[in-house]
Amino acid sequence: MRVMVSALPGAGHLFPTVPLAWALRSGGHEVLVATAAEGVDLAVRAGFPVVDTAPGVDFAAIFSRHWGDPPTGRAESLAAQGQEFAAAAGTRTPDRVFKMFAEVSSPMADQMLRVARHWRPEAVIYSRLQAAGLLVASALDIPAIEHGVGFVREAGFAQRFVSFLGPIYERNRIPLDPPRVVSIHLAPPEMMVGDGDGWPMRYVPYNAGGPLPPWLTAPAARPRVVVTLGTVVPGSVGVGSLAPVLAAAADLDVEFILALGEGADLDALRPLPANVRPVGWVPLAALLAGAAAVVHHGGSGSTLTALTAGIPQLVLPHAFDQFINAQAVAGYGCGLLREPATVDAAVLAGLVGDAPLRASAQAAAQRVAGMPAPASLVPRIEALAGTAIATATVADTPAS
Repeated sequence: MRVMVSALPGAGHLFPTVPLAWALRSGGHEVLVATAAEGVDLAVRAGFPVVDTAPGVDFAAIFSRHWGDPPTGRAESLAAQGQEFAAAAGTRTPDRVFKMFAEVSSPMADQMLRVARHWRPEAVIYSRLQAAGLLVASALDIPAIEHGVGFVREAGFAQRFVSFLGPIYERNRIPLDPPRVVSIHLAPPEMMVGDGDGWPMRYVPYNAGGPLPPWLTAPAARPRVVVTLGTVVPGSVGVGSLAPVLAAAADLDVEFILALGEGADLDALRPLPANVRPVGWVPLAALLAGAAAVVHHGGSGSTLTALTAGIPQLVLPHAFDQFINAQAVAGYGCGLLREPATVDAAVLAGLVGDAPLRASAQAAAQRVAGMPAPASLVPRIEALAGTAIATATVADTPAS
C-alpha cells in the first residue's frame, strides 16, 4: 500500500504524524511525505522520502498577514484570536482559521496533486488543517485520514474546510466535494473538546533526534523544571512573556532548564538567574523524562508530550488552540493555566510540590499509555484503502 503523508510546514504539524508513518513503514508499506519549507528537512531527518511542494514560498509572510505586525500588536492579536478559538472549541471553528490555512495550503496544493497523480497513493494522511490532503483525496477518490494534533474534535470539520477551498479545487478542475474522511484523535477521549467520531490513537512523542548533554543523563542535585515556548512562539512574538517566570524562579531551590531552541533571542530575559540553564535543541521528551514539572505555551506537541511524561504542567497560552489545550489540562487536574504576568514563586512552588497535581499527572500518563498504539491503526488504514481499491477496480472494469 502507498500512503502519502501531507503536513503543513513546521514541526508542530509534521511531528505528530511521524509515529504513524513509521508504523506504516514497519508494516511494509510505502510512505511519501509532502510538505514544504522547514518541514522538508524535518521529514528527511525523520527518515522519509519527501517532496517539497512549495519551494521558495515565504510562509512566514502569509502567516503575518493574519497574525498582525510584531511585537506588541501581534501578541495581542494572537491572544484575541486564541480566545475566540477557545470559545468556539468543538462546535464551530472560526471562519478566520479556515481562511488562513486555506491560504497557507494553497501554494502546496498544485504540486502535491501532480505528484500524487504520478505516485498513485491509496490513502492520504494529512495534518488537520492541510487543505492539499483533502484535494488529493477528492481528485484520486481515495480515503483521507485527518491526523489530529491536539484536543479538538468537531463533527463536519472537513466538510466546512472544503467550503473554503473553492479556488484550489477550481483551478485543478476538481468538483468541490469533500472526500471520505476519518479522523485520528490523539488525546484521551475525556480530555477532548467537542463532538465527532474518530479513531483514538496513543500519542507517541517524536521531537526529532539530537545529542543529549551529559548533565541530562546524570542524577539531578535538585528538582528540574523545563521551560519552553515551542518552535513558533519565539519567532512570532518573542520570549519576553517568560520574564515573570524566570524572575520568580530565582527564589526557588529548583533548576530551570530554558529550552527555547537554537538562535532564540534571550535579551529580553537577561540577566538569567543562576539556577536557570539555557539549552539549544534537545528532544523535548528526553528533557521531560527526568523533570519534576514543565512550563510551556500550550502547543499541542508540548502538552501531549508532557502528558506522556506524567509531570505537572504550567500552561501559559499565547494563541489559537493553545488556550483549548491549556483548558483541557487544567480541567483534567494535571496542570495549571495562568497568564504569564501572574506567575510568581508561589505558583512555581505549587507546580513542583503539589502532591494531588502530581498524582493527576501520573494518572493522565497511564491513561495515555492505555490508548491504541499507532501500529494498531495500520490494519484499519489497510482496510480503508482496500475498500477504495476494490471500488475503483469495479468501476474501471469494462462491462461485458
